[in-house]
Amino acid sequence: MTENINLKELERKAYRFTFKDGLYDITYGSLLISFAVAPILREIIYLGYIIFMVLPAPLIIILGKWFITIPRIGVVKFNQNRTKSQRKIGILIFILLPLTVAMVIFTALGMFNIELGLYIVPVGAGLFALILLSTIAYVMDYTHFYIYAVSIGLGIPLAELLKPIFGEPLHYLISFGISGIIILIYGLITLIKFVQKYPIPKEDNINA
Repeated sequence: MTENINLKELERKAYRFTFKDGLYDITYGSLLISFAVAPILREIIYLGYIIFMVLPAPLIIILGKWFITIPRIGVVKFNQNRTKSQRKIGILIFILLPLTVAMVIFTALGMFNIELGLYIVPVGAGLFALILLSTIAYVMDYTHFYIYAVSIGLGIPLAELLKPIFGEPLHYLISFGISGIIILIYGLITLIKFVQKYPIPKEDNINA
């Protein structure tokens, strides 16, 4: 029994180790920053700015894992239950994250009729994003995602509260930009430490 518990704990630590490269933090920080500059990009390239909000996130994860993480620590394989969970996580993120991004985009475009209930719509949108991302955090067993959930969940209504005070685009730069920059810097520092701690093995060592 103790051995089974220890194996499960070791596997859980190995699973959490896959987040130690900082790529998820970099991705999410970049996503928040793209939210922050969305009103500016919208004025410059119109609806084309949506590409800059949706495309970078998966590219950072895919390219970062392929060119930075895998060459250093390889591919971590888990048991069948964990593998199934990872697939469910991927499907969940594929479905829910675009919905969250769409919610922020619609809010930025002013497509919600705020007069229906003052700030009830942005607050509802914030709760929607908070619940979705918290669900992902729970399923992924990744505590940082709770921080992501709070940053967007609070960011949407905060942007509407700040809009009458600062106007566009400062209300989005403040509500999303500050937290995005902090998370991005943390991710970059984590990535630098990861690269320094786990250099790419030389061919001689691999052959040996």
